[in-house]
Amino acid sequence: MQDNRKTGIGGKVLLALTMFFFYLPILYIIVFSFNGSRSLTHLEGFSLRWYEKMFADSNMMEAVVYTIVIAVLATVISTIAGTLAAIGMSRSKKILRNLVDQVNNLPILNPEIVTAIGLLMFQRPWREKGLCDVASGAYYVLYPLCDTVCYAEAALP
Repeated sequence: MQDNRKTGIGGKVLLALTMFFFYLPILYIIVFSFNGSRSLTHLEGFSLRWYEKMFADSNMMEAVVYTIVIAVLATVISTIAGTLAAIGMSRSKKILRNLVDQVNNLPILNPEIVTAIGLLMFQRPWREKGLCDVASGAYYVLYPLCDTVCYAEAALP
């Protein structure tokens, strides 16, 4: 089904301003990551110095590997669980579907820093945090997003 509504110039300007607002800081960081000096206000030439330091630091590279492992693990698990939950929700009674939908929306509506602090306090406070704790926190944030998207797709006729 094709949507034939026309978007006015105001909507296009608002979209452009929003994209500019969100992507300008990322572009700024990328440009200044190649700066030859420590300054974040003026460029002093092109340099790969900061990347050389990062790749030479074994702790930094270990953190990069753990970040990739956690991202892949949380994404795969939340995609599978979210898809299965969405299929189940699309075939369940309305009262159960609404209840599950409301519970799924809590992590989406809650600021992520509040969620992170709550998970930090809740997940086995008597021991040191590890990879599983971080991965489960990432899953907790990703699952409702996946479930919401998959349910919207599964609910279509």
